[in-house]
Amino acid sequence: MSTMTTPHATTTLSRGPGAFLSETWALYQRAVRKLVRRPVILYFSLVQPLIWLLLFGQVFSRITETPGFGAAFGGQSYLAFFAPAVILQTILFGAGQSGLGLLNDLDSGFLSKLLTTPINRLAILLGKVLGDLTRMLFQAVIILIITFLAGLRFGEGGVEMTISYFYGIPGIIGALAIALLFGVMLAGLNVAIALMTRNTEATFLIANFLTFPLLFTSSALLPVQVLPGWLQSFSQFNPVTYTIDALRALLYGPSIVPAGETVAGMALQAVVVLGILAALTLAWGTSRFRKAVV
Repeated sequence: MSTMTTPHATTTLSRGPGAFLSETWALYQRAVRKLVRRPVILYFSLVQPLIWLLLFGQVFSRITETPGFGAAFGGQSYLAFFAPAVILQTILFGAGQSGLGLLNDLDSGFLSKLLTTPINRLAILLGKVLGDLTRMLFQAVIILIITFLAGLRFGEGGVEMTISYFYGIPGIIGALAIALLFGVMLAGLNVAIALMTRNTEATFLIANFLTFPLLFTSSALLPVQVLPGWLQSFSQFNPVTYTIDALRALLYGPSIVPAGETVAGMALQAVVVLGILAALTLAWGTSRFRKAVV
């Protein structure tokens, strides 16, 4: 009597860079689809910055006309000067969604289901962060468009552009790239905070606690040279100052660059500072994420 044996089927999962990119892309698409299906989130996260842009642009419009102040603003209107700060404000508040989104996935059980699959754990984190960066990019582009349109003046002689982007599309792309690098830094920080607290309310409070001091102790509202002396010293160590100054230089050209500085130099400073900070916050966020999914 013979015995038949059936060999066990083995399935070899394809791993490596290709699989990692494919998994990241799939999770990135999920993040974007969630955004498209809930446009109200995008709408309301954009309304507040636009109110800030238009309201502050009008309330403080006379500052740039005050004798002795115009040169500090590089000959730009306050609306143009403030627009890069609004972009960063949007990113400051929007980056918190990276951490909160992971907490929602943990609470809903979606992350637990993912962890039962052989998917690369870092692809989960990267797909989420890239989805949030896409939202930030979309918001930043809208702010730049509205700033340009708000600077148009219609008269008998035709249309006058009071706000223009000095380097055109290349300058805008450079500014957006630096803004997104700033977003990467904040996303890593917020992910780490969220996974440390494991609490939505605590994450939100800590993120806001860090956001406002960073914004108001920088060159967001006024040029550094017109700030009080102690605040000038503090702003030199604020990454928001490096980022906003680089954005203004790339958008409006040499006229807004302080004496002794160059547009390329300011952009390089911002990239170096943000690159180092982004590497640190991402390493921290990744470390917390690895511990959370063990």
